[in-house]
Amino acid sequence: MFGPETLDQGRGSVGFRLTYTRPDQRSDDKLEALAGEHVHAHNTDYNLNASVGVAFGITHQFTLSAELPFVRRDNLREGEHSDVADESFNHVVRLGNVAGLGDMNVLAKYRLTRGTEGGLALVAGIKVPTGSTHKRSTEGERLETEHQPGTGSWDPILGASAGTRVGPLMLTASALYQLSGKGAQRTELGDRLQAGVALSHHFGPSEHHREAGQNHHHGDELDDHHEDHARSAWDAFVELSGEWEGRQKVDGDVEPDSGGKAVWLTPGVRFTSAGGLSLGGSVGVPVWQRIRASHPNNDYRVTLSVGAPF
Repeated sequence: MFGPETLDQGRGSVGFRLTYTRPDQRSDDKLEALAGEHVHAHNTDYNLNASVGVAFGITHQFTLSAELPFVRRDNLREGEHSDVADESFNHVVRLGNVAGLGDMNVLAKYRLTRGTEGGLALVAGIKVPTGSTHKRSTEGERLETEHQPGTGSWDPILGASAGTRVGPLMLTASALYQLSGKGAQRTELGDRLQAGVALSHHFGPSEHHREAGQNHHHGDELDDHHEDHARSAWDAFVELSGEWEGRQKVDGDVEPDSGGKAVWLTPGVRFTSAGGLSLGGSVGVPVWQRIRASHPNNDYRVTLSVGAPF
């Protein structure tokens, strides 16, 4: 989720966000059974995304931001179906750990309405292929693009956000769509859509909020803000968000068991000090999901963030 607010002209912010996602742990027997159905299903112990972001106010209504992630997938394994000497068998291949820089998001936000908070804003940007696409398994084979830290593709991003405040309550709705281009190894990962609504309650003196950074790959934000105030304050929030990912294509062929959709419920809190330092945390749980067989369902994800103005 991201709000419609923009930074003041000449003001900036930096932030760090850490997201830990725990997928459903499918057994080797399950992966082998899926391989027998010619589904190349995979699993990891966890997925980690550590991102550094920066934002700067070009004008009072126009903010530029960029975010660069570091990605880690632990204990990647995949079911395979093999035919040897007229005999078929299924087995699980241990591909090892995957870690490296991911693809950078560069975004521009323009606020259509005036005022200190809320209103309506449009977002446009692009995902830049800065991530590695040549990581190899423990056996020395190049991993498929969907397992790489980067994709090798340039992906346009479009979105919008609207918000309104009533006393200490802030209601925000936002959506982002990422159009996937053709990347490494002739692979085109599926388009992605993230949309949702969030309700937050501010505890402390009335003030306006200035957004500092965004995270726009797989639905979590660097939820850091610069606030012009002299006292520290707390915010509590809850988000209901939906995520959709289309099927991927490899060499022009659609992978029918890829992609999926899910709805997440994410409560969290944010503390902002008198000097503007922001600390946040949230826990997300899927309340509904329909992930196709090549990918596991998700159990939960935890996000921690810190931000500071400059």
